[in-house]
Amino acid sequence: MSYAIEMLNITKEFPGIKANDNVTLQVEQGEIHALLGENGAGKSTLGYALMGNPRYEITDGHIFFNGKDITEESPAERARDGIF
Repeated sequence: MSYAIEMLNITKEFPGIKANDNVTLQVEQGEIHALLGENGAGKSTLGYALMGNPRYEITDGHIFFNGKDITEESPAERARDGIF
């Protein structure tokens, strides 16, 4: 199956804290999802990682957009791909 957005085994660590720990999110074309959770649950961190914000570069995992691995792409490249 091909997903519009696929975030596999995403881990993001900051000094002294693990904001995301082995998170997987798979969104099919046309689907709408909401990320819900308490403050500090890692929702924004996951979104910033998807957009390629350098401060939120993932520690481990892979990000795919329409089947293309964009894990190493810059925010500008992701914008050209249509991420935001």
